[in-house]
Amino acid sequence: MALVAGACADDEEAVSTAPAPAAEPAAPDAAPPPEPAEPAEPMDDAEPAAPAGDDVIRLGYISGGDADPFVLIVTESIREEAAKAGVELAECDSNFSAEEALECARTLAVQDLDSMINWQFFPDSAPEICEAYGNLPTVALDTDEKPCQRVWIGANNHFAGVVSGRGLGNFAQSEFGCNYDAYVSLDIPSIPAVNGPRAGGSKDGFEEVCGPVPDDKYFSIDTLSGGGDQPENTRRQFTDLLTTLPTAEVILVISPSGDSMPGAALAAAEVAGREGQVWVVGHGADGSILDEIRNNPYWVGDVAYFPESYGSIAVPAAIALAKGEPVDEEILIDHVFIDKTNIDDYYPLEGAEPVEDIRLGYISGGDADPFVLIVTESIREEAAKAGVELAECDSNFSAEEALECARTLAVQDLDSMINWQFFPDSAPEICEAYGNLPTVALDTDEKPCQRVWIGANNHFAGVVSGRGLGNFAQSEFGCNYDAYVSLDIPSIPAVNGPRAGGSKDGFEEVCGPVPDDKYFSIDTLSGGGDQPENTRRQFTDLLTTLPTAEVILVISPSGDSMPGAALAAAEVAGREGQVWVVGHGADGSILDEIRNNPYWVGDVAYFPESYGSIAVPAAIALAKGEPVDEEILIDHVFIDKTNIDEYYPE
Repeated sequence: MALVAGACADDEEAVSTAPAPAAEPAAPDAAPPPEPAEPAEPMDDAEPAAPAGDDVIRLGYISGGDADPFVLIVTESIREEAAKAGVELAECDSNFSAEEALECARTLAVQDLDSMINWQFFPDSAPEICEAYGNLPTVALDTDEKPCQRVWIGANNHFAGVVSGRGLGNFAQSEFGCNYDAYVSLDIPSIPAVNGPRAGGSKDGFEEVCGPVPDDKYFSIDTLSGGGDQPENTRRQFTDLLTTLPTAEVILVISPSGDSMPGAALAAAEVAGREGQVWVVGHGADGSILDEIRNNPYWVGDVAYFPESYGSIAVPAAIALAKGEPVDEEILIDHVFIDKTNIDDYYPLEGAEPVEDIRLGYISGGDADPFVLIVTESIREEAAKAGVELAECDSNFSAEEALECARTLAVQDLDSMINWQFFPDSAPEICEAYGNLPTVALDTDEKPCQRVWIGANNHFAGVVSGRGLGNFAQSEFGCNYDAYVSLDIPSIPAVNGPRAGGSKDGFEEVCGPVPDDKYFSIDTLSGGGDQPENTRRQFTDLLTTLPTAEVILVISPSGDSMPGAALAAAEVAGREGQVWVVGHGADGSILDEIRNNPYWVGDVAYFPESYGSIAVPAAIALAKGEPVDEEILIDHVFIDKTNIDEYYPE
């Protein structure tokens, strides 16, 4: 759901934060923009914001939904600027959901943050979300996040609408003398603070050129009607609309809801045999759509929001809030109309063409998990190195959202898929939704479209982790313990069975059989997708049933976020020093815990940073019809304080 911006931005005299063009453009007749000005000055740009060590600043970030290309570019710019500034960034993807934004807030609340960057899309939910992360001082992006909001950064919504409407109006005048059969607005009425000024401004701008839109020619499509999959909702409703306009030959479409929806409308027109009767203007001009603006004769243009600039504004503002320094309360993005005549002034084509004319799709299991995010980033990096295009979508731990992802990706002319949705029983429907493209499956069976399986050697990984915990228990306590707790994912038995079983097998190799009255399992997905919160809640309850236990050993086949939640619960209960944990993953987010936390025994490593270098070449080979091994297993080693620097040097 691109560009769901808040109501603050209706002042058309905003200070510009748009990048200056590479060369002075001839402003399009439709929308002479304000002179592009220099971006807002970054704060302390020359050196990191804080020294490494205990004084490092920790920022939190709630993304609105990285499955949307615009949002993803904003997210990547925030990551990049945080790295440049030398601050730590803890992030979570709310995936277009107020409920998941609240889960994100709870997850981030325990991560010792100094300030927040928040882009969840539902202002009515902001008070509860702010409270959940302790009302940390917040930089809000494009949506009001009161009462914790201290800075608002985002779109100048009505003005952006006017710019886009003028662009469409000028096209309609030059091509058709303003004679048209339908004006269609692709809207988000459930977010009126955004849709009102943006859709209204779009119509205002169009009417400046072509006069009032007659009521019988005006149509609005609710792109959120039917669920969170806006492109699919748009495709379905636009198809229906076309059947009600059988003789229409000039249908003008404008999309206040972002850039994914115009493409869905054009795809529906093509399927209906109505290509050449529909022309579109989008809001956003993010990198995923620049080729359409350049080359598609039916994509008139876009009003630009410059998502790549958000990080350079938001991160310095969040750092200033963390330091207690003053920051402007409102910073507006400037907007210009970009079409085929001026796109290279703002986004010049770079050097070489892609070395491979291949488009890969990728369904992430849930980038809110640090391990999954590292895998995702490695896939992006390897796709860029290989010169192939990558269309991606985050299923956010949900089979239903994975199916929506599949439908979204199905219309993007892909050659093969990398799929990491977590529910094998849903795989047949998901495969069918994206046309059974040949698929590289990550860590979960994705049959029948699976051609290659890449991932953990689950039982062996479990054995490695269990031996590590057993050796610790033997050396520290002579294998005398009060409880063995497994943090499980029983709803994914193909993973949990061998991994949890292997963990217990490895432990019992060292310490002998675990007595039934000492064995406990926690379902980390019981209660929703927020596994750390589910773990914290259930582990707190478990501690109350073990009031005299002094040696509680915890192993986490479900990953690395859950052991930390168990330790946090123990600390709150005053039971620190009675709980020791071993995780599965050893991703970058947990290395400091392995090094420095006396209660974090170690981790079995899965080397998530290596997945992309295996998965992307395999997907390219599938796209070319070349042979690939059917199964490629990750190796596993136990990493603890004695050997961590051999694998991950500081």
